[in-house]
Amino acid sequence: MKVIGLFAFGLVLSACGSSGLNRPVQEVTARTDSDGVQRVRVMAHSFWFEPNRVVVHAGKPVELDIKNGSVFVPHNLTCTAPETDVTISENLGMFRGHKTARFTPTTPGEYHFYCHVDGHAKKGMSGTLVVLAP
Repeated sequence: MKVIGLFAFGLVLSACGSSGLNRPVQEVTARTDSDGVQRVRVMAHSFWFEPNRVVVHAGKPVELDIKNGSVFVPHNLTCTAPETDVTISENLGMFRGHKTARFTPTTPGEYHFYCHVDGHAKKGMSGTLVVLAP
């Protein structure tokens, strides 16, 4: 009985562990709410982000609503781009954790974001923050 239980647990883990390496680009442009804040929801799956390309405008505040879509796999969203005043490192933990990252980008450009947990970025868990001119 223990062998069957371990086998079933292994199947669940392998189903949750599909790679994000060959996923297509899914781009979302932040919507600006009436309070002037650009908002985007980002889901952290195993092992990809949805969307994996987020477009915002410089000079306006941004809120990334980041949710872990996995129950048993911890994730993180990290984007370090001091040239545009963006420094994010939000640990989502397990059990569908949730965090909100707030920042105001200053410099147009494309900036890399990724999950720094256990080599997840090498499995394709990364994306691009695109900052457009105001």
